[in-house]
Amino acid sequence: MNLSEQIDSIEIKIRQLVLKMERIQKENAELQEENQLLKTELDRQKGAVHALKDKLEKTQRVVDSQRNGKTEQSEKLREQLDQYIHEIDKCIEWLHRH
Repeated sequence: MNLSEQIDSIEIKIRQLVLKMERIQKENAELQEENQLLKTELDRQKGAVHALKDKLEKTQRVVDSQRNGKTEQSEKLREQLDQYIHEIDKCIEWLHRH
Protein backbone atom coordinates (compact mmCIF):
# COMPACT_ATOMS: atom_id res chain seq x y z
CA MET A 1 0.00 0.00 0.00
CA ASN A 2 1.53 3.27 -1.05
CA LEU A 3 1.31 6.59 0.69
CA SER A 4 -1.53 7.86 -1.48
CA GLU A 5 -3.65 4.78 -0.72
CA GLN A 6 -2.93 5.13 2.99
CA ILE A 7 -3.99 8.79 2.90
CA ASP A 8 -7.15 7.83 1.00
CA SER A 9 -7.90 5.12 3.55
CA ILE A 10 -7.35 7.53 6.44
CA GLU A 11 -9.54 10.11 4.69
CA ILE A 12 -12.34 7.54 4.26
CA LYS A 13 -12.08 6.57 7.93
CA ILE A 14 -12.15 10.22 8.98
CA ARG A 15 -15.26 10.84 6.86
CA GLN A 16 -16.90 7.77 8.38
CA LEU A 17 -16.02 9.02 11.87
CA VAL A 18 -17.38 12.48 11.03
CA LEU A 19 -20.66 10.95 9.82
CA LYS A 20 -20.85 8.74 12.89
CA MET A 21 -20.14 11.73 15.16
CA GLU A 22 -22.86 13.78 13.40
CA ARG A 23 -25.37 10.92 13.88
CA ILE A 24 -24.40 10.63 17.54
CA GLN A 25 -24.68 14.41 18.04
CA LYS A 26 -28.12 14.41 16.39
CA GLU A 27 -29.22 11.47 18.53
CA ASN A 28 -27.84 13.21 21.62
CA ALA A 29 -29.79 16.39 20.79
CA GLU A 30 -32.99 14.35 20.29
CA LEU A 31 -32.44 12.53 23.57
CA GLN A 32 -31.82 15.81 25.40
CA GLU A 33 -35.04 17.24 23.96
CA GLU A 34 -36.97 14.10 24.93
CA ASN A 35 -35.42 14.24 28.39
CA GLN A 36 -36.52 17.86 28.80
CA LEU A 37 -40.07 16.98 27.70
CA LEU A 38 -40.15 14.11 30.16
CA LYS A 39 -38.88 16.36 32.96
CA THR A 40 -41.60 18.88 32.13
CA GLU A 41 -44.24 16.15 32.15
CA LEU A 42 -42.88 14.80 35.43
CA ASP A 43 -43.11 18.27 37.00
CA ARG A 44 -46.68 18.59 35.74
CA GLN A 45 -47.56 15.18 37.17
CA LYS A 46 -45.93 16.07 40.49
CA GLY A 47 -48.03 19.23 40.58
CA ALA A 48 -51.18 17.23 39.88
CA VAL A 49 -50.28 14.72 42.60
CA HIS A 50 -49.62 17.54 45.06
CA ALA A 51 -52.96 19.16 44.23
CA LEU A 52 -54.76 15.84 44.65
CA LYS A 53 -53.02 15.23 47.98
CA ASP A 54 -54.15 18.67 49.16
CA LYS A 55 -57.73 17.94 48.09
CA LEU A 56 -57.60 14.57 49.81
CA GLU A 57 -56.32 16.11 53.05
CA LYS A 58 -59.01 18.80 52.96
CA THR A 59 -61.69 16.22 52.25
CA GLN A 60 -60.42 14.04 55.06
CA ARG A 61 -60.52 16.98 57.46
CA VAL A 62 -64.10 17.75 56.41
CA VAL A 63 -65.11 14.10 56.84
CA ASP A 64 -63.42 13.96 60.24
CA SER A 65 -65.09 17.18 61.37
CA GLN A 66 -68.46 15.91 60.16
CA ARG A 67 -67.96 12.68 62.07
CA ASN A 68 -67.03 14.63 65.17
CA GLY A 69 -69.96 16.97 64.61
CA LYS A 70 -72.35 14.06 64.24
CA THR A 71 -70.91 12.44 67.33
CA GLU A 72 -71.33 15.67 69.29
CA GLN A 73 -74.83 16.16 67.88
CA SER A 74 -75.74 12.55 68.71
CA GLU A 75 -74.42 13.02 72.22
CA LYS A 76 -76.48 16.19 72.68
CA LEU A 77 -79.60 14.45 71.40
CA ARG A 78 -78.95 11.52 73.72
CA GLU A 79 -78.62 13.89 76.69
CA GLN A 80 -81.82 15.68 75.69
CA LEU A 81 -83.66 12.36 75.34
CA ASP A 82 -82.36 11.27 78.73
CA GLN A 83 -83.64 14.52 80.20
CA TYR A 84 -87.09 14.00 78.60
CA ILE A 85 -87.21 10.42 79.86
CA HIS A 86 -86.31 11.61 83.32
CA GLU A 87 -89.09 14.23 83.20
CA ILE A 88 -91.59 11.62 81.90
CA ASP A 89 -90.58 9.28 84.72
CA LYS A 90 -91.23 12.10 87.21
CA CYS A 91 -94.65 12.70 85.66
CA ILE A 92 -95.51 8.99 85.80
CA GLU A 93 -94.37 8.84 89.41
CA TRP A 94 -96.46 11.90 90.24
CA LEU A 95 -99.51 10.33 88.51
CA HIS A 96 -99.10 7.13 90.55
CA ARG A 97 -99.09 9.14 93.77
CA HIS A 98 -102.22 11.09 92.94
